[in-house]
Amino acid sequence: MSVNANPTSPPPALLDQAERGVLPLVELFNGAQALIDGGAPQSAVRLYEQWLAHTHSPLAYAVWFNLALCHSGTGNDTRAEGDYLKAIALNPGYIEARLHLGALYERQGRADDALATWQAILTDVSDLPAHPALHVQTLNHIARLLEQCNRLSEAAAMLTQSLQLRADQPAVTAHWVHLRQKLCRWPVWQALAGVTLEQQRQHTSALTMLGILDDPAAQLAAARHFAATKLRADLPPLCEPAGYPHRRIRIGYLSSDLCSHAVSMLTAELYELHDRSRMEVYAFSWSREDESPLRARVVGAMDHYVRIDRMSDEEAARAIRAHDIDILVDLHGLTAGARPGILCWRPAPVQVAWLGFPGPTAIPGVDYVIADAFVLPPELEAHFTERPLRMPHTFQISDRQRVVGPPLERAAHGLPAHGFVFCSFNSASKITPAMFSAWLRILRRVPGSVLWLLADAPEARANLMGAATEADIDTARLVFADRISPGEHLARLPLVDLFLDTAPFNAGTTASDALWAGLPLLTCAGRTFSARMAGSLLHAAGLPELVTHTLADYEEMAVALAEDRARLSALRQRLVENRDRSALFDTPRFVRDYEDLLASVVRRPAGVPLRDEADPLRTHAVPHPAPDQLSAQQEGMLALMRRGMHSVVEVGGATLAQAWRAREPHSHFVGIGGAAPAQDWSTRFVGGDVETLDDAAWRQLAPAQCWLFPETLERLRDPWAFLQRIRREALGNVELVACVSNGQNWLMQSLLASGNLLYQEGGVPERRSLHLFTRASIEALLRDCGFRLVDIVALHAHQPDAAVLAAVRQLALVAGADPVLAERDALPAQYLVRAVAA
Repeated sequence: MSVNANPTSPPPALLDQAERGVLPLVELFNGAQALIDGGAPQSAVRLYEQWLAHTHSPLAYAVWFNLALCHSGTGNDTRAEGDYLKAIALNPGYIEARLHLGALYERQGRADDALATWQAILTDVSDLPAHPALHVQTLNHIARLLEQCNRLSEAAAMLTQSLQLRADQPAVTAHWVHLRQKLCRWPVWQALAGVTLEQQRQHTSALTMLGILDDPAAQLAAARHFAATKLRADLPPLCEPAGYPHRRIRIGYLSSDLCSHAVSMLTAELYELHDRSRMEVYAFSWSREDESPLRARVVGAMDHYVRIDRMSDEEAARAIRAHDIDILVDLHGLTAGARPGILCWRPAPVQVAWLGFPGPTAIPGVDYVIADAFVLPPELEAHFTERPLRMPHTFQISDRQRVVGPPLERAAHGLPAHGFVFCSFNSASKITPAMFSAWLRILRRVPGSVLWLLADAPEARANLMGAATEADIDTARLVFADRISPGEHLARLPLVDLFLDTAPFNAGTTASDALWAGLPLLTCAGRTFSARMAGSLLHAAGLPELVTHTLADYEEMAVALAEDRARLSALRQRLVENRDRSALFDTPRFVRDYEDLLASVVRRPAGVPLRDEADPLRTHAVPHPAPDQLSAQQEGMLALMRRGMHSVVEVGGATLAQAWRAREPHSHFVGIGGAAPAQDWSTRFVGGDVETLDDAAWRQLAPAQCWLFPETLERLRDPWAFLQRIRREALGNVELVACVSNGQNWLMQSLLASGNLLYQEGGVPERRSLHLFTRASIEALLRDCGFRLVDIVALHAHQPDAAVLAAVRQLALVAGADPVLAERDALPAQYLVRAVAA
């Protein structure tokens, strides 16, 4: 049986001209684009391939480039890579092809190849100065990826070159300043040809400003500058200003940090503890799929998890509005990866800033900021665009489920066995010259002490050691820590005697970790929210005496505690004994207070009776009993599914939902196609034709880690197009697990030979099957759609007579095939396969 995977063909006239080598280039491009716009990219590929096979043109490199874009758009990165390389070989100066090839490598996680491809533009393209815009774009691409690879010095050098080529780049200037901050290049603002100190200050990002100046007016000015240049304040609100009449409060969390990130490390238990009789919890997320246990926990704790990665800000806002969200909590503010443009559309009647950005955001449409009396006192309100919603104890929540690794020894980390150990595990970008000078004076006054720091970049370490040398402090007294897993980090904190906080940008999650581990922390509270965070936590932990208000007092307190071990030991003991009773770590009480606070500002339409909503779909907190009996097919598919996956989609129903969620009760299981079963164990069911899903539905399914096809792959009208769409839309390393009937089975061959191939319900062949697949064609299907077969298991049913097998072998011989292999492949009734994105 022959199967046409791509039934839509190029127009015969165009194809004929291409095969005769007479199709003009403009008509080729226009015809191919029309096919792409019409949803037939594979036909555009065929048209390009025919043109290249029969046409000799000095402009063929441009066709190879367009062919690469087609292949990339259908998820075939392997072919796209080859096409880009051919375009470059034909025209080494074709910068656009090199830029796209580097982007493809970056998307595949091949950072070194991407960097090499882009850096070759700087060395191999002789007329690069004639293309200043592409030159600057290349430098900025390299800088961005170098920073992601923690090669900060090289990244800064690239941005310096970029600014020297074109000084008027506010965003590049802002990033250049931030890199200097990360590298401890002091002063952070330093004259650069074409970019004055005033311009640097003007373009410094709001996030960077938090760590430079303890000046609330300067922080507000930076936020307002960003809002004025990047955001729109004139957009019509999408929400109903008066609110909605449902009884439970629908709270939405807006974040890209619902993964292994500091924000989730604090908030994971919050999502689990929300009172479902009072709150319905949504996540609107563009978080990376890092496959961490923390991410699985956070996603599993949501009643509704909505991906908005591939939506524009307006589309995302409209998606939020469609859920009638009462309160939208932005966990980002103005940090990296934020999408404040969504909030400008006001998709919810009440919008709140919390945790991600400890300062004013100036984002249009944000009404409130979660705070407390210490972190945001009345005198600071004038420097915030948001009104404070003050928690009774502290603004910051904590997770009591943090796992601490096994105990560690000082010697393993280069620490003295008996000397006093100070530490500051804040990011090096939070260290200022004034703070570091205070630390060096403390070291000088406490003989034998060391300072344990976290500085990722080699240059940052070198710069800190250089400052120590200038102050006549032995650099051996600076010990540098590496980044390790959260559990290991918590395990190393007891090795320390005293945590020295940074100012004006205090520790947040890092302070919570230290106090949870029983490590006293000393802070210097300033005049801004960011400079008062640790003080808030210390008050909630019952250690207000560790909050100082000048660097001089901070220094004196650090020395006094180092010299009075008994006093320090008493503080540590009090911290440990009161930990579970303190307001800082009483997470259930925090959640109740937080919900009360939100309930005080939620809006409800006057005079409209409130509706009682149904309970969340099969709430995540209830484990699902495993079914009493599973078929061999179901057991086999479950055995192939990787444990720990938080999002699974089954095509054709939800037959595996109960068994899977009995194993993984916190995971999400979406059934699509047909009608929901009477007892539906999925977290969501999407009825209808799976092959006519619209773009909005695909965006919701994009985070799925695994797609299941229990005898449904062969029932799709175009499984090639469907699998390519999965591969193209997937946000992570997506997997497929399928049960596929074997079209080469001996019974199928016998029915064909006898002319009795009668389709029937539940029979052989099944009446709903539209395609026949063999072991070889299954692998070809997966390969063509961008997947790699990693497991295949044969399921056998009835065994044939010896005469049937002899006939199978004889037919194979006549066809020139391997008779032994033909007999082996005729025995399975079905194949269970597992494939991963190539």
